Amino acid sequence: MSFISDLLLQHPVVFVLALGAFLYFAKCKFDEHNSLPLPPGPKPLPVIGNLLDAPTGTEVHRDFREWSFKYDSDILFLRLPSLPMLIINSSTIAFDLLEKRSNIYSDRPTSTIDDMLGMDFNVGSMLYSTKWREHRKLFHRFFNSTAIPQYVPEQIRAVRSFLRRTLQNPCSDYAQSVRLLFASSILKIVYGVDVDDMNHEYIRLSQGVLDCENEAHTPGKFLIDFFPILRHLPGWFPGVKFKAFVEQHRPTVMGMRFKPFEDIKKAAADGTASPSIALTLLGELQNSPKDMFGAGRFSEQEETAINVTGVTYIAGIDTTTSSAITFFLTMAAHPDIQRKAQAYIDAHLGVSRLPDSTDLEALPYLRAIALEVIRIRPVAPMGIPHRVTEDDEYLGYRIPKGTMIMVNVWSTLRDPHEYPEPERFNPDRFLKDGKLDSNVRDPSTLVFGFGRRMCPGRHFSDMSMFLMIASVLQVYDIEPAKDKDGRPIDLNTVKYSSGIVATPESLPVVFIPRSSAAQQLILESDI
Repeated sequence: MSFISDLLLQHPVVFVLALGAFLYFAKCKFDEHNSLPLPPGPKPLPVIGNLLDAPTGTEVHRDFREWSFKYDSDILFLRLPSLPMLIINSSTIAFDLLEKRSNIYSDRPTSTIDDMLGMDFNVGSMLYSTKWREHRKLFHRFFNSTAIPQYVPEQIRAVRSFLRRTLQNPCSDYAQSVRLLFASSILKIVYGVDVDDMNHEYIRLSQGVLDCENEAHTPGKFLIDFFPILRHLPGWFPGVKFKAFVEQHRPTVMGMRFKPFEDIKKAAADGTASPSIALTLLGELQNSPKDMFGAGRFSEQEETAINVTGVTYIAGIDTTTSSAITFFLTMAAHPDIQRKAQAYIDAHLGVSRLPDSTDLEALPYLRAIALEVIRIRPVAPMGIPHRVTEDDEYLGYRIPKGTMIMVNVWSTLRDPHEYPEPERFNPDRFLKDGKLDSNVRDPSTLVFGFGRRMCPGRHFSDMSMFLMIASVLQVYDIEPAKDKDGRPIDLNTVKYSSGIVATPESLPVVFIPRSSAAQQLILESDI
């Protein structure tokens, strides 16, 4: 046995620290010969760099914004073990780097914890590669702007089911009902599956994976992404809690990824499968060359189909649900804006029918509300990280190859120069002469990502949000729920989850039918 392998087995912590120290000091020695400085940030410590400085918890976006004031810079740098990090607090800088230099800023950092969990199939976090391009191409085929109209009938059906469910079964957990709204439409479109309650296996699998991912990526939760070598330590070793976490959650990830597609294959063989994206792809696979890898292995085409359908339903459910719950909370907290929106709907539709996609252009105020919802509470406050693949220079600073790039989306959407009174919920900021004002930056250009990694599902999400907002406001008043003493609950006390996607942890509101005519409209609607 070699000296190194013996050291690793018998004294793993010593080995890890020694290797970390070597790499750190080697990097520092290299940096001494570079004439350009790194962007400002806290002074690093030996070996661990800025690991102790990095914010943790659910409000890291607020902390990084404060750092911009502290260091008088919208571009910050953290030296983290094996993973240097650049924090961007300005939309101008974000576009300069991630859009204008997208040829070197379109990669993603690797995540050891995701790799161990089996989340490497996620198109959104794949490395910038031929594999990613093939996945992206397939996703874009089904969710580009011209493809969305074919899904509108199912989106409308899901919204109207929510309206009827809310009328006939008032409940204390509206957040779950909202989640069912979006889950049912996506699962029907992707897999042809009818879902009418939250106990469906696919929803439970997706919720389990989302909870797992948010926990895995809560800042400060695990150190393995900063010290990947820790994955080689035995599970019994003190502090190696990530291995138990992986063992617990990996089966859920695998189930979510593979089971729906396997079920579609069985249903197709039985002749019972409903039309869906997965069924279309399965038919194309059956007409393609046979699997060159042999029995028990997926072909490259089948793996791509499994990955794209899987990530569609997991990503689409959680992000849109987060925005929708924020919308309901905001309307309950701003009855004046709610009444103004209802006045526009009443003038356009009355109670003649429920809204559909043809009403989109006629109701710009509702579109402005949707924009203000994602501005005031972006679903991913720190965005999805990028990674630079070459050494770069910007504003007189150097950005080393391999640096993880984090855009503080929450902060960029509070720039008072772009959005005056940024803490005020004000849909009118996006309107001029009764139309959307093209001179005001559309928050979706920040919320849905940058450059070649912009979210390809944004058109589907936009339509879902419009149909939900217009339909609910036409027939319901939304008010804060009351506590046990009969007082309205303070909606500002609702907490948001940590992790990549920030979702309100509760929805303490009530839905009150606006009139008997509104109730009748709900009951007579086609679903």
